[in-house]
Amino acid sequence: MTKEDIANLEQAFGVRLPPDYVAFVTRYPHRLRSLKTDLGWKQESPADRELLGDAEKLRRINELVRIPGTPWTVGDGPWPEHYFVIGDDETGNYWCIDSRSASGHILFYDHDSGTFRKQCDN
Repeated sequence: MTKEDIANLEQAFGVRLPPDYVAFVTRYPHRLRSLKTDLGWKQESPADRELLGDAEKLRRINELVRIPGTPWTVGDGPWPEHYFVIGDDETGNYWCIDSRSASGHILFYDHDSGTFRKQCDN
């Protein structure tokens, strides 16, 4: 991913991504792309799912959660504009960055409860 890809994503979704995240994804470790977990029915790497390493996949997943009228939160509200999805677990749960925090808190969205909880500071 390039810095231009990041700038395009930031513009498209109205977020400012933390410098540490930008540095990581623009130099995405080859090991995370090549490491494959055998899920029985398929093999995938962290770059394919949990910590996306592709600008187009990031665009698609962030468009998906922002589809108008889709209830995400406890009160059936929309996806919070300042949360930028960085990965998912394929079962409706997401990891996202809170773009309002200076350090880029990482949150986990639990689809069963419709809640976000902080996973780590950055």
